[in-house]
Amino acid sequence: MYLIAVFWLVFAVHWLFRGSDYRYFYAVSGLGYAVVLAMLAYYLNKKQRWAWWGATILSGINIILTITDQVGWFDIAYLVPSVALFYMLLAGRKEVLGGKVRG
Repeated sequence: MYLIAVFWLVFAVHWLFRGSDYRYFYAVSGLGYAVVLAMLAYYLNKKQRWAWWGATILSGINIILTITDQVGWFDIAYLVPSVALFYMLLAGRKEVLGGKVRG
C-alpha cells in the first residue's frame, strides 16, 4: 500500500511541474490521495478493522475506475500493484478482522 502511495506522490510531483492550467488541482489531489493511502496502511499495520474496510473498498473502486478510464501505459502500471493490493487485502482479511469472517 505504501508503494501505491509513493506512486501517487510521484503523480502529484509530475503534475506540479507541468505547464497545465490544472496542475495545482491534480498535484493537490494526488498528494491528498497519497496521504490517505499512507494513513490507511499505517492503521492496517495496527490491525484496525475500519482501515481494512476503507482500503478494500478504495482499492476496488480504483481498479474499476482504472479499467473504465482511457487505458494507457500509466494506467497499466498502476493497475498491476492495485490488483495485487486488492488480492492481499482479501487474502489477509482473517488476520485483520480477527477470524470472524465466514466463507
